[in-house]
Amino acid sequence: MNEFAAKKLGEVLAFNRVGTETLEKGRAALVEALGEEKILDMEEKNRIHGEEVMRIATEAGVIDTTLAKADKTGEKLTQMRDLYVGDQWDNATELLEWSGFFEGAAIVHWGLIKGVAEAINDENLMTLAEESVNWHYELLEMAEGQLETKGADKATE
Repeated sequence: MNEFAAKKLGEVLAFNRVGTETLEKGRAALVEALGEEKILDMEEKNRIHGEEVMRIATEAGVIDTTLAKADKTGEKLTQMRDLYVGDQWDNATELLEWSGFFEGAAIVHWGLIKGVAEAINDENLMTLAEESVNWHYELLEMAEGQLETKGADKATE
């Protein structure tokens, strides 16, 4: 695995970390909006995907590059998220609006990983990339549906 691929793994690892942290910080509002089961599922998938990225990077001998890139990208994502969310951690609508940006960006970054996996013929990485793309699309669609309902509710208050 070359440096480009190692860094792209770091970027998706950063999305994983920031996603987990966002769930932690906005947990109360998100549980109220989405339910405990969905939040637990999101946390579990984040944990599994993060562990798998770490395993793949370690086995490929690029873990240092991957972790360094994860730290840098994580800082940027955290700054963007915190600027967007501000002090609205108890506002599920604000958190779901942020997730539109976040999930869309996660999808395209995992798309890069899918291309890497195809190019280096890594079946484990391909499976992870496909699962991750599908999962982030699912999260994006869930957020959009929740926000559509919220918009309709607010428009008739």
